[in-house]
Amino acid sequence: MFNLIPKNVRFFDEFEEQSANIKRAAGLLHDLTHDFADARAKAYAIKTVEHEGDLITHQIVKQLNTTFITPLDREDIYALATRLDDVLDYIEAVAERLVVYRVKAPTSACRALADVIVRITNATDRAVKCLRTLDPDYHVHIMEVNRLENEADALLRDSLVALFEENADPIDVIKWKEIYETLEIVTDRCEDVANVIEGIILKMA
Repeated sequence: MFNLIPKNVRFFDEFEEQSANIKRAAGLLHDLTHDFADARAKAYAIKTVEHEGDLITHQIVKQLNTTFITPLDREDIYALATRLDDVLDYIEAVAERLVVYRVKAPTSACRALADVIVRITNATDRAVKCLRTLDPDYHVHIMEVNRLENEADALLRDSLVALFEENADPIDVIKWKEIYETLEIVTDRCEDVANVIEGIILKMA
């Protein structure tokens, strides 16, 4: 009898919409770090995207509590929704710190990490789109997310070494250390998303 009840597939629409939001926020962050003019306005634009993402997350949770038959296990839907939300939160946190800490201009390390964020959010988006059909090509995108997260790890290590070696101002060291670490956390959260997707597809396939 339960097989005759249609499953609510709107969850896939919302996951893909949230992933598109993440890509948009990553692009805005890239623009902010490569052109620091009107930094406050650019950071506000990222905050607006993050707020739109919060609304999508709330909608997913609301549907989860009111849908009888779901296309994926409930705990997996909740886990993926929250992991996607985390990515947006940390992108917004980077933009906020760049403005609140009143940095004069983003460093080359900051720009390099923002470049990785654009690439990893694109790879994450491709993985998200594999969920709807349980596309076996998901593994290619998961591996790319993992590779880019490792690249961000290496960039963070190199950036921190250079920061401590080259900067005599302890306040600048504190500011940039936190900004670099927050940038790298964005890639960690993308890897979390990829891990959830991999677990779902392995379970469902």
